[in-house]
Amino acid sequence: MKRQNSVRLTIVLAIAVIALTVPLWSPLYYVQLLDMSLSLGLTAMSFILLAGYCGMISFAQMAFYAMSAYIIGIGTMDLGWPIWILLPLAVAASGFLSAMFGAIAIRAKGVYFLMMTLALSQLFYGVGLEWESVTHGWNGIAGITRPEIFGVSLLMATPRYYMALFVTVLCYFALRRIAHSPFGLALQGIRDNPTKMAALGYNVHLYRLLAIIISGAFAGVGGILGVYSTGVISPHTNDLSAIVQVVLAALIGGVTRLEGGLVGAVFTVFLISFTSRYTSRYWMVVGAVFMLVMLFMPNGILGLELRKKS
Repeated sequence: MKRQNSVRLTIVLAIAVIALTVPLWSPLYYVQLLDMSLSLGLTAMSFILLAGYCGMISFAQMAFYAMSAYIIGIGTMDLGWPIWILLPLAVAASGFLSAMFGAIAIRAKGVYFLMMTLALSQLFYGVGLEWESVTHGWNGIAGITRPEIFGVSLLMATPRYYMALFVTVLCYFALRRIAHSPFGLALQGIRDNPTKMAALGYNVHLYRLLAIIISGAFAGVGGILGVYSTGVISPHTNDLSAIVQVVLAALIGGVTRLEGGLVGAVFTVFLISFTSRYTSRYWMVVGAVFMLVMLFMPNGILGLELRKKS
């Protein structure tokens, strides 16, 4: 047991050292890929909060992501609002949208909940596409200005990466605290046996709705990181390929642990980046890799530890 703990601590320290020093020795291109991985990883962790701890597979996380990104883009480029207003407004807007989605889809279960969230996500995609006076339609909003924080401009990749790393780590610990709180334990009980939890006096629908709102807010934070990483928000941010990336990241990393979202996001972003250099059919390669992962690691990369213990 002590040996396992020491090995785990060594791995964590190694990852921390690499994450903190990667801009010092890595090409700028890879720093930018890691920056994108962090925003995707945070969104994947919000997916895992629902799928892994609540038993609800949501295809709407990128809609919440896009909602906050649109708030940042419109507020910055069209309205000229300051960042201290836009940041909480973006997260609140994502939480509000997730509350609306949750209120509609909450009574559905299993594959019906999945399809309901997919339909609602595509509805939001259509709004972003057609409401040109606000969202700028198909082209979206490009060249979104990055702010300065404590006198440091986020226009440069290195400070933007460190900012994203700091926010992602904070959100990870916040999600971890929620997952291991009495609220999180109740969610796991509802996942395993909702009828029994209802008999014990828990409001199952309310708990599920709160979980959707919380996950939507964290996906909104991921959207803020994403829009500052790319400087662009458009309907493509919430199209089917973007939704698939979140699901891929969560499943490849492993939905049994929040860390799986980050591990899977790094794997997915780098895989797509490398394969797209050599072939226009890179999604076929990504799909083949995903199938291999599911065949040989059905619980994801981090699920190997659980498989060894069993």
